Amino acid sequence: MRIFPKYSCYTLIFICLFQSPFRSLGQVQKDSLTHPTRFDKYYIYSGILDARDQVIAPFHWNGMQWVTVGVLASAESALIFANGDKNVRQFAQRNRNKTTNFIENNIGDPFGDGLFPGILIGSCYLIGCIFHKDHPKHTAMLAAKSILISEATTYVFKTVAERYAPYQTMNPKDWLGPKGMFSFDSYPSSHATIAFATASIISLEYPHPLIVPILAYSLATVTAYGRINGNYHWGSDVLMGSAIGYFTSRLVFHHDNWKKCRKRKKSTQTAA
Repeated sequence: MRIFPKYSCYTLIFICLFQSPFRSLGQVQKDSLTHPTRFDKYYIYSGILDARDQVIAPFHWNGMQWVTVGVLASAESALIFANGDKNVRQFAQRNRNKTTNFIENNIGDPFGDGLFPGILIGSCYLIGCIFHKDHPKHTAMLAAKSILISEATTYVFKTVAERYAPYQTMNPKDWLGPKGMFSFDSYPSSHATIAFATASIISLEYPHPLIVPILAYSLATVTAYGRINGNYHWGSDVLMGSAIGYFTSRLVFHHDNWKKCRKRKKSTQTAA
């Protein structure tokens, strides 16, 4: 019975993700005939464009996006400077028990350390190849790109911040700054970044049935809380890591630079 909680959510998400290929085996996606989904120079170049868009995004934010940034900054400030981090840590450690440890170790950690996302990405791509379906392959390649870009962003933050983790200090305000001492890399949480980057792409690519986004974000939330439960991160670390993963995946999905690159290729070939 102990093995069931570890795999139940993963099994459900696989069933929801892969039911479409079995429902429509006789259908061939028209887009695959004109814009084949494969790893090529256009995919790589689209990743460079996505990374560029990530950097210059603040220059193009609208009013609502600035409000969102303001809310996130306020929440981070409250956690860091108003004892929020300390209170969240005390709450998590006070309520830590065998159940929360089991959930952290067997559900959250595999989703945040890249194990389950790796299995998911590989399985999606394989399913797409076997059943000649572009959608699972597209999901896998978008997820891989989103995770890579969001993790690169998180690494930059870690390098600049060099924050002590809660197991290294009792004071959440201990920051070294950019001194090149890579032993202090608490801010932001990489596990939360990977979890929410993966969950966001899954939810955007498969909004129906509703159980898919619910399970995806539930796994991401469990992963984020697990980092606090294990005393690996402060609350503000987890919040920022989650935000980076979530918003990076939405940028990659909505900017759709990969599709633009492939269309530009087709236009060039037609003109020639």
